[in-house]
Amino acid sequence: VQDHFRQMDFVKPPGSPETFWIATVEAEPYLQDQSLSLQERMDRLEAAIAKKEAKMQKFIDGWKEKGCFFDFERNIKVTKLRKYLSDLHSRQVTERLPQLVAALERAKGGMKLDVKGLEAKLEMLPKGDSPSAELREFTGMYKLIFDEQFIGERNPPALGLSTDEIKEIQDREFKMTAKEMASALLQDWKDLQHESYDEA
Repeated sequence: VQDHFRQMDFVKPPGSPETFWIATVEAEPYLQDQSLSLQERMDRLEAAIAKKEAKMQKFIDGWKEKGCFFDFERNIKVTKLRKYLSDLHSRQVTERLPQLVAALERAKGGMKLDVKGLEAKLEMLPKGDSPSAELREFTGMYKLIFDEQFIGERNPPALGLSTDEIKEIQDREFKMTAKEMASALLQDWKDLQHESYDEA
């Protein structure tokens, strides 16, 4: 039995860490059950792992009673594997920290050069209007849209919108053109039935 596990083990170079013999947990429906929360799924997964570990420990204890011992018994717990991976990751990050810092400094220097290049290009661009000129342009555009809306001859300028979209906005927001509004106002005035009403 010991030879079997030795043959099943990976061939590793000298100095490699010991093999972790972790019991495999089958894919169960609860992993995809949308009615369960993430924490509930994790709890059921941990319970399944504990059940598998207990089964594996029972296998090892049974061979112990027959005088057969396994060195890998100390590496069958998922918790130990998690700690090993966490420590390994921390150690690797610490070892590579000087390289990471150097890479960040190089990137920072490259960004400074990019900023200087953009600033130089910006200086070469033609200067824009003053705030007051921009406000005047905005006011003129607003008046143009308002005038076109109430002239009733064509759609107001609206870049990026189709004719149907413009009409839909007009119908929703303005309800009527200037001509239609004048007719409605006249009809409302007539409905008041002033004694001094003059058709002219």
